[in-house]
Amino acid sequence: MQNVKLIEPNVLYKDSFLDFVNDVKNTGYESYEHYTKAEIDFEEFIEDQINDSKGINIPEGWVPCSSYWLVDDNEEVIGVIRIRHRVDNDFLQVIGHIGYEIKSNCRREGYGSKLLELGLVEAKKIGLQKVLITCEEDNIGSKRIIEKFNGMYKKKLVDDDGKNVLQYEVCTGPK
Repeated sequence: MQNVKLIEPNVLYKDSFLDFVNDVKNTGYESYEHYTKAEIDFEEFIEDQINDSKGINIPEGWVPCSSYWLVDDNEEVIGVIRIRHRVDNDFLQVIGHIGYEIKSNCRREGYGSKLLELGLVEAKKIGLQKVLITCEEDNIGSKRIIEKFNGMYKKKLVDDDGKNVLQYEVCTGPK
């Protein structure tokens, strides 16, 4: 595993981020919907990401959400984590405080764990002492990552597509 850092969304990483988006799209992840605007107007997408983190111009029913990109030694975006500042409705209970993706060619190399580790630090800075993290029941990789950070299983939920989702609570302090 290379050295990595967590950065805020930045126009300087346009090509690398769009490569990441293409990977998410090609792997069929539902999270691709978060990134479609980046393909249309990247600068506006970045502005929206910054505004989302401040709770500016967010749609009704949404909550402030900070996004960060995991960047490797080659300045390539290899992961994204989104941290919702609160979970205050049934839908957010299903998706939790944190959502993240790792580029397909970087999976099973420890980057998912590193992304969550760095993301938990950012969640703590936002003021979250504990976060809810969910994963689909059959996503063994995410389950292992969450449990590595002492994720305490809370309950099983069903998402809008009828899939079973496991909800965990993770402390943002030292693991």
